[in-house]
Amino acid sequence: MKNTHRLAVLAAALLPSLALAESVDLSVIGTIIPTSCIPAFAGGGTVDLRKISASTLNATTQTLLPERDISLHINCDAPAPVEVSVRDNRAATKLPGISDGAGQSDPVLFFGLGAIDGTRIGGFALRHGTPETDGTSRALLTRTLAAPAWGVPSSSLVSNAPALYSWGVNAATGPVAARHHGFPMSLLPIIGASNNLPIANEIPLDGSVTFDMFYL
Repeated sequence: MKNTHRLAVLAAALLPSLALAESVDLSVIGTIIPTSCIPAFAGGGTVDLRKISASTLNATTQTLLPERDISLHINCDAPAPVEVSVRDNRAATKLPGISDGAGQSDPVLFFGLGAIDGTRIGGFALRHGTPETDGTSRALLTRTLAAPAWGVPSSSLVSNAPALYSWGVNAATGPVAARHHGFPMSLLPIIGASNNLPIANEIPLDGSVTFDMFYL
């Protein structure tokens, strides 16, 4: 034991003196929540538009295809308020100038539908209905983190992020807690003028959006 002790002391004596320079703190934060919510789309997460005959497309203007139900349902194991946002994973392929056929053409209201050989095919919109919580109809609310006060959306179409959506009695009282949240939506596909598309070959459609759900 003595030899070991001597060696340890000698080694410590030989270590150079270290001067403290800078330091940085690491914080670990988070929240344990009392409930869990699971979002899912009616009919699943894939909308198959199937085969679209090129002869049914307008040659010089956009073509609106039939709308498809993609309602979002969020089920929680205890009442909880939530909000959602939509991110376009194909934003670079959105065809400029498309509209919903009812006068709405703001680019933030549309999502990309893919491109082929650099040619943009079209896009799609998400038309919302009246949300409900636990079977009770609610007012649709919207906000952004930059403007956090809840308001009522002016458009019947769901906007790209950073817009956030929730639902409640009114904007003043804000989102409500519930076990089931229903956000009815329909997908409106739009194909650009066929004269601008390489329709001699099959053209695959490739739209993709991500719905992010947040607890409040």
